Amino acid sequence: MSLDASGRLRAGAQVLYVRRRYAEAVRTAGGLPLLVPPDADPADVVRVCHGIVISGGGDLPAAFDGAGAAAGAGAEDARRIDWDRRLLDRARSAGRPLLGVCYGMQLMNLHYGGTLLPDLGADGEGALDHGGAGRATEHAVAIRAESALFPALGASARVCSRHHQAVARVAAPFRASATAPDGVIEAIEGGGWLGVEWHPEADATAPAVYGWLLDRVRERA
Repeated sequence: MSLDASGRLRAGAQVLYVRRRYAEAVRTAGGLPLLVPPDADPADVVRVCHGIVISGGGDLPAAFDGAGAAAGAGAEDARRIDWDRRLLDRARSAGRPLLGVCYGMQLMNLHYGGTLLPDLGADGEGALDHGGAGRATEHAVAIRAESALFPALGASARVCSRHHQAVARVAAPFRASATAPDGVIEAIEGGGWLGVEWHPEADATAPAVYGWLLDRVRERA
């Protein structure tokens, strides 16, 4: 879950939140969705949960080089980033299947040494509209034949996009497995983990993407 400590969602209160569609997608795929706040011990999370979804969130820095979090109104709360990073390490040690969505994919990549394009809009002419700042759009992605998503989605899919940051250099544990028409990396995978830049819980790819996660959970049962 994300953390709003600014009073934006409720004046004078810190609020935990996540879009309902994440839980709906997990349930539809056959799982029991549990909403986990950044107050839980990551060790307890991987003990209780058989699979993990790192949901969407705010902006991240271009690289984890000691800078902490991205600056500005759209930056993700540094406390959530720190907690999510500890959860990634615990999930990897425990061998838990993990799906990273948008911010979740970017965080996976940054945590293991990759880098981020901080603003796709700054690339200027020729860049595809990927949405962002709460605004969604739709575009195609090309899926590589070796991707875990290829059997269910084939070589291409239409996806719901809502991001202005994207993966630049892919971290060593992962490989790029889907791209947008402008070359932006739209999926990474490796080691039993999958990250997608789009929001499958909001489009027709949900059965394939969340189904992938639940299939991995069942394989380990």
